[in-house]
Amino acid sequence: MKVKNIQERLQAIHKRGLVHRAAEVVSIDEEARTVELAFSSEAPVQRWWGEETLSHDPAHVRLDRLNDGGALLWNHNWDDQRGVAESARIDGDRKGRAVVRFGTSADAEELWQDVKSRIKRHVSVGYFIHAMQLVEVVEELERFLITDWEPYEISIVSVPADTSVGVGRAADIPPMERPRSGEETPPVPLPRAATIQREHTEHMNTKTLRNAAGDLVRAEVDEDGNVVREIEVIEKAGEGARSHTQRGVDAERTRVREITALAERFGKALPNAAELARAAVTEGKSPTDFQSVLLDAADKRMAQPLGEQTADADIGMTEREVGEFSLLRVARALADPTSRSAREAAAMEFRASEAAASKAGKSTDNFVIPADVLRRAVGGDFNRAAMSTAVRAALSTSMTGGAGGHLVDTTLMTNSFIDLLRKRTTIMRLGRVMGGLVGNVDIPKQTSGASGFWVGEGGDVSETGIGLGNILLSPKTVGAYSDLTRRLLMQSSMDAEALVRSDLATALAQMMDLAGYYGAGSANQPLGLANYVGINAVPFVGVNPTNGELIDMETSIALDNADVESMKYVANASFRGYAKQTAKLGAGTEATIWEPGNSVNGYGCEITNQVAAGDVFMANFQDLIIGLWGSLELNIDKAALALSGGLRLIVFQDCDFALRRTESVCLGRKAV
Repeated sequence: MKVKNIQERLQAIHKRGLVHRAAEVVSIDEEARTVELAFSSEAPVQRWWGEETLSHDPAHVRLDRLNDGGALLWNHNWDDQRGVAESARIDGDRKGRAVVRFGTSADAEELWQDVKSRIKRHVSVGYFIHAMQLVEVVEELERFLITDWEPYEISIVSVPADTSVGVGRAADIPPMERPRSGEETPPVPLPRAATIQREHTEHMNTKTLRNAAGDLVRAEVDEDGNVVREIEVIEKAGEGARSHTQRGVDAERTRVREITALAERFGKALPNAAELARAAVTEGKSPTDFQSVLLDAADKRMAQPLGEQTADADIGMTEREVGEFSLLRVARALADPTSRSAREAAAMEFRASEAAASKAGKSTDNFVIPADVLRRAVGGDFNRAAMSTAVRAALSTSMTGGAGGHLVDTTLMTNSFIDLLRKRTTIMRLGRVMGGLVGNVDIPKQTSGASGFWVGEGGDVSETGIGLGNILLSPKTVGAYSDLTRRLLMQSSMDAEALVRSDLATALAQMMDLAGYYGAGSANQPLGLANYVGINAVPFVGVNPTNGELIDMETSIALDNADVESMKYVANASFRGYAKQTAKLGAGTEATIWEPGNSVNGYGCEITNQVAAGDVFMANFQDLIIGLWGSLELNIDKAALALSGGLRLIVFQDCDFALRRTESVCLGRKAV
């Protein structure tokens, strides 16, 4: 066959859409909610265009769509997804196999139960054909080898097209969307025996119309519009009302399904998403309305105090247990695992660690500090004046490489660990923190807004709504350590506990702060503000900016419609010294760039040496999302301070940063 004819054949196949084949369930894993399927083979199959054999040379099969979360559908309905393809492959026996996982929605659960019970066991795979070769013609039967094909979706079906053909055999051509009355439709599949007759009726058109009995039919008509042959009865006369009813039922099912899917998608970020979805369904909200509900819920969650957000990660410790929890007891037990007395003294702490690891779904050799402890304060106020004599003595004992002696003059107040962590960073105080996260998390964001229209008399307003996207937060692990002297380890007071927690929070905060501004986004680091593509930039003429250049930073954000009153500048301490000595409007004027109330250009200005000298950030920091996962892991290093009898306490925290809108940030620095 000529290449041109093959291309015409492919165009006709593409016009009909997906091609289907029947498949079989190979195995079921109830715990993982997965099913393994054999979805294709090289068995020849009769099609309307000839005999088809799917080549199972791996180079001839496009598996990208299935391996990228291909859909598991019900009855090939693209609006009725019940699960996802986890993996697909071509095996050495030249068969295609896939592992699919069922979802947790009500519809998915119902189908999963039927599949497990072998009530629904028929599977069909839809695929596109991209290229084929004519191999031979035997008694007018054309045999094709499909050399480029792409599995697109997998469906559980109630009635397979051909139950007799077995695994990997043919299923029927997919159903086509019914056209409106008067429109032309693609030619219907005809048996091979009808091919000659088909060639003699090429001038015929296929249309959908009402026949003399009032039935809605698809029929073949001649050039004058006369019916030559009725092909299919679409709707019997008098059934229109029932069709409208069915369409209403289908629309309602689609509405509920889309709302449920949105709730499942953002459930990890919004623990009450399922409850919000049930309310939206009951109240008759549309999926677009529910998107607004999710956005509002995300904003409210991030506006909550961090301690309230992490409450979902609690393991249920009592106030007394939280008050008695001691990191120093844990450190002593970890430092000498052979000491029975140390282990017994920290028995409660280790039970809590095991429960916290289980609640977070973690498998780790590190000690896990529960969220209950992290979000609640160590009892009593703590400061330098109230520091016990024993702790003062412990801190004043210097040690090689130790940091204890440097903290004596620091005023420390007892507070929850996560609040301490927040107080010791600028980025966490300025951004919007989400705590108590588990696994990778999607957070809803608005990508577009509603649009307005001028409408003429009798015209319709186009349906518009918000566009909903998502921000992905995935845990990046940051580590920090604090060195404890031998004498401090011997303490059991709340003063010592508070000091250790504060010191660890400071060490972690410095690492997280730096990553929030300058994280590379690679090498296991989050992506920091300075490295986002698309943020605003203002080049400075000198190392330090002029007042006009600072105003340009504000203007660049305003031109992107991202300015808000709560925007702030963040800069290095050298900028503050420069701004206090530099006239805003030129030599001889009294007003300096640094304004009363620690502000610049009418906006608050934070000072931190985590920002490089010469760099100035201005941003609506509320568009920066900071994710914290619910527990803190702890380990010890005895070797680092072995000579002095001290101990290095190492902590690991999972966190990530994500920017909702790049337009909300401007970075100013000297032009290179």
